[in-house]
Amino acid sequence: MDREKLVDEIVLLLPELGRELSRPVPLEMEASVKAGAPEHAFPSDAHISPGHIQVLIALAKGPCSVGHIAHTLGVSRPAATQLVDRLSEHGMIERRHDPDDRRVVLVDYVPGMHEVARRIMDVRRTQLNSALDALTDEEAVAFYKGLKEITAALGRVPGEDN
Repeated sequence: MDREKLVDEIVLLLPELGRELSRPVPLEMEASVKAGAPEHAFPSDAHISPGHIQVLIALAKGPCSVGHIAHTLGVSRPAATQLVDRLSEHGMIERRHDPDDRRVVLVDYVPGMHEVARRIMDVRRTQLNSALDALTDEEAVAFYKGLKEITAALGRVPGEDN
């Protein structure tokens, strides 16, 4: 396949990959409700984006500020705030004051949500492992390195030294 055709095929696949990653699968929804998530956490019209999943992953390490979430995800504070707001609307996370410094607002899972987030990640890991089973270890590492480089390159401003 020539390079131009390859680039066209990748451009077509990227949005599809994003849609697949953002679509909550029935197993996630069922596991979430069983683990105590509110029934409305995954309404049929819910759009849980990869960014939302990244917030849930970031919170697995413990409560943190929106600024820390923004830094971890590599997004602006307003973008992180929007992600947090959406997850808060779904009853998955909440904001609360840091007991050591009341000026600091921390984001954390609502009670019972830590287990739900762990289950969501288990489902996602199982899916990804299954998809990677078709690759050799060397191909999987090459895929990861390529995906990481493409992601970094897409975030660069043309003409800037990086």
